[in-house]
Amino acid sequence: MTVKVDEQCKKCANRAIWACFWGNVFLCIFKGVVGIISGSLAVIADALHSGADVLDSVIAMVAAHLGKKPPDKTHPYGHGKTEFIAGAFIGIVLLIGASCIIVTSVGYLLRRVHQPPPHFIALAAAAISIAVNEMLFRYAICAGRRVNSAAIEAEAWDNRADCLSSVPVFFGVLGAQFGFRSLDPLAALLVGILVGKVGFELVGKNIHGLMDMPLHSKEISRIRELVVATPGVKDIGYLRTRGMGRHYLADLQILVNAKTTVEKSNTIASEVRSILRREIKHLKDITIVCKPHATRQKQETQ
Repeated sequence: MTVKVDEQCKKCANRAIWACFWGNVFLCIFKGVVGIISGSLAVIADALHSGADVLDSVIAMVAAHLGKKPPDKTHPYGHGKTEFIAGAFIGIVLLIGASCIIVTSVGYLLRRVHQPPPHFIALAAAAISIAVNEMLFRYAICAGRRVNSAAIEAEAWDNRADCLSSVPVFFGVLGAQFGFRSLDPLAALLVGILVGKVGFELVGKNIHGLMDMPLHSKEISRIRELVVATPGVKDIGYLRTRGMGRHYLADLQILVNAKTTVEKSNTIASEVRSILRREIKHLKDITIVCKPHATRQKQETQ
């Protein structure tokens, strides 16, 4: 049953990438046209944000494809970190887009250009953007977390950022209808700030992943419990984990009885490996070294 669920999640993850791509293409064109017709700076800024999302979707698709490639001579640990690179790039694109939106909005406010309020149709564009992006976020974040894909999760949060950015757009356009014309460029400014915040968080998270991000502390504690509970294991000498795209790698030293034979030690190590792969989600490659418990050296553990 578990295998079927995992395969279903992988298929769902692939569909989520395409759903985000076509959803962002639609929103970019739709909001761009409505923004120009209605004369809303906020909706145009939101369309530019969706345009960046289209680029992000393309990057996420390429990264997800490359990340699944098996290890080779030049990449013995696989290509999983491609997804971290993609996630960081998406964050950088968002930061650049946010900077453009903020500069344009501030300049518009400082010049105090008076023009007619945006057409009421801009409200419909903002409302549709909120609904579509929230649906895309929920779909992609579920799939990304199930398969542990940094690129798909980044894509999901990108859609959530677009959803949140459309909220001030809606109220900015609505306020402009009642004579508060500065609310439209102010909404565009807030869009830029929200987009920049998400971009900054994505860059930080994925750079952390490129720096060999370990498993969560709860997962590490769980690994310790499982290893020590395995028959024949006296203690753990050291434990190190690091991320490799959708998967994690573990390197640990187990301490066994000093009288344990090499053959028995290998059996114990195989049992530990089987237990960890079965119980710890996304833990793929496990390297285990056996040492006699009597000659244990004080070592730093992770």
